[in-house]
Amino acid sequence: MTVIELRDRTVAETEAAREIKDKCDQEARGMTEEEAVQFDHHVKEAKRLEKEAERQETLEAMESRLAAPKDRKSTPETANGSRIEVGKPDMFRFGSLRAFKGKQAEANAYTSGKWLMATVMNDAASRQWCRDKGIEMRVQTEGVATAGGFLVPEVMERSIIDLREQYGMFRQAARVIPMSSDHSLIPRRTGGVTAYFVGETDAITESDKSWNQVELTAKKLGALTRMSTDLSEDAIINIADDLAQEMAYAFAVKEDGCGIDGDGTSTYGGMVGMRTKMVDGNHVGSYIAATTPALTYAQIDQTEITEMIAALPMYARANAKWYCSPEAKAGIFDRLAMAAGGNTLSNVGDGPVAKYQGFPIIEGAAMPSTVANGLIALWLGDMSLSSTLGDRRGITLKVSSERYLEYDQIGIQATERFCIVNHDIGGTTGVRGPVVGLQGTT
Repeated sequence: MTVIELRDRTVAETEAAREIKDKCDQEARGMTEEEAVQFDHHVKEAKRLEKEAERQETLEAMESRLAAPKDRKSTPETANGSRIEVGKPDMFRFGSLRAFKGKQAEANAYTSGKWLMATVMNDAASRQWCRDKGIEMRVQTEGVATAGGFLVPEVMERSIIDLREQYGMFRQAARVIPMSSDHSLIPRRTGGVTAYFVGETDAITESDKSWNQVELTAKKLGALTRMSTDLSEDAIINIADDLAQEMAYAFAVKEDGCGIDGDGTSTYGGMVGMRTKMVDGNHVGSYIAATTPALTYAQIDQTEITEMIAALPMYARANAKWYCSPEAKAGIFDRLAMAAGGNTLSNVGDGPVAKYQGFPIIEGAAMPSTVANGLIALWLGDMSLSSTLGDRRGITLKVSSERYLEYDQIGIQATERFCIVNHDIGGTTGVRGPVVGLQGTT
């Protein structure tokens, strides 16, 4: 057995002992008799393997020294069974990073890559590197340890979150609430204190704020991708960067789909989207219908835009934005802006500003690219008042080395837990909420 194999088995035995100890700590109890026997066995075996590795390493070092030419010194390429880690400037020259930003981008990408080597590729040297640098290889358990997955390190999770917020329209706009459990209730104000005129000898009429609750139930979302088993030390920066990019994009696309078009089915985790809820018959006050036939964005004119602004309550205007697809931005807002008088060669050349009548325009790829009769084409308002996104926990990775065995690849599954509730979008006719939609008509 080689030194590397012995070291790997040592690490495996140590981790098995740690798993038993962590399970007992999480459950706030001592070890059972059976667990204590297993724990002692793993520790004893780890010590034996460590000594065996040291003996084997000493033997190999002696053999290497005796076999070296007499006229020169030889520097072994390995130490402790793994390649000596030296500075590799070329490691940072694989093109600009996309997921990791800031002054520490390259260092954070390298750290994430070493973590991937340790957890995904089960590389003993990288696991030791992570321990030496204080990088936790945390495990998210669900029932039993083998059903869990590794929580990604903070530097990688931060990059995924930043990208998810950059890509995802809904996460950018909604109120994001951290969830301490899979089920949470958050208070929602439904009415306020009322002031009354008071006669000289009359008592003041009492009034109170009224509240109800928004119920959040986190759902697990997963994304599966492949990675080559030939992951090398020189590629870990790019691998970490690409994986963070792909996970963030996949989660953002699904979050937007749930928040915008969710129909309450399992496809959307039981979530009901903004466009679906507006036209369900119970929220007719949440939108206005186009006053003229409108089945293309080119048919929507200033009349509809003005009506939407007029319908939006005053309290929602301070942080209100237009939410639409890129096609809607070009077909409505850019067209109307370019048709308005007073343009100069300079501002036409610079392109339309991403605002219309003082409200910023937020483009979302998940918003409808075409107008359909009876459906919502775009909306204006403050989504932080209308919608809540419950964030249960960070990103977790699981690995399968068997699923894509015939391709010499491994499967990497990323999961998150979240919930979206659109709780305030208007009610009956004339009862407006903090967002106002525009419905297509024939």
